[in-house]
Amino acid sequence: VIGPNGAGKSTLLKTLFGYLRPSQGKVFFDGRDVTDLEAQQRMRSGVGYVDQAHSVFPTMSVEENLELGCWTFRRDRRRIAESMDRIYAQYPVLAKRRQVNAGALSGGEQRMLEIARILMPDPSVVLLDEPSSGLAPKVTREVYDDIERLKEIGKTVLLVDQNINAAVACSDYVYVMELGKVRSEGPVNELGEDLRKLVSSWLAV
Repeated sequence: VIGPNGAGKSTLLKTLFGYLRPSQGKVFFDGRDVTDLEAQQRMRSGVGYVDQAHSVFPTMSVEENLELGCWTFRRDRRRIAESMDRIYAQYPVLAKRRQVNAGALSGGEQRMLEIARILMPDPSVVLLDEPSSGLAPKVTREVYDDIERLKEIGKTVLLVDQNINAAVACSDYVYVMELGKVRSEGPVNELGEDLRKLVSSWLAV
C-alpha cells in the first residue's frame, strides 16, 4: 500500500488489525466478518501486525521478547517451545543472541526481532507498517530481504512504507491510496507508467 503522507495507509493497517474500528463498512478475514473482534482475537485468527514505532523491550533478552509473542497461548509450554525452535531456525542471528538484551541489538536486528515476535503464533497474514522507518539504507535492504523470506515461507504480507522503490520491488500487487481512498490498484507489472506518474505528482507537491 503506497501513497503520500496523510493518505490513511497506517490507519488502514490499524483498522484491519482491530486497533481502530471502521466508521463504515466491514472487515473480513478468510471469508469471516471480523469487524467486531478485538486485536487479540484477530491475532488468534491468524493476523500479525508490526507497528511503525520500534517496540522491543530493551532491558529484556531476545528470548524474553519472543516469549511475549506467545501471550495468546502462554500456558501451552509445548507450543511455546515449538514456536521458539521454528523462529530460531528461521532467524539464526537471533538464536545466537538469545540471551542478549534487545537494547544491545542493531536497528536492523531489533526490527528483525519485532517481526520474529509476531511470527511466534504463526500467523497467515502479516501487516507491516513502515518497516524501514528510521533505518540506514544498508539495514533497510536487510529488512526487505527478511520480508522476501516471509513470502518464501508462505506468508501473505500487506506492507506500508514510504520507501516506495523498495516496497514496490518486493510486491506482487499494489494499492495506491490518496485521502483515505484507493485511487488505483493492480499487479505491479501492469501499473507501470501510471505508478511512476503518481509518485512524481506526490514528490512535486
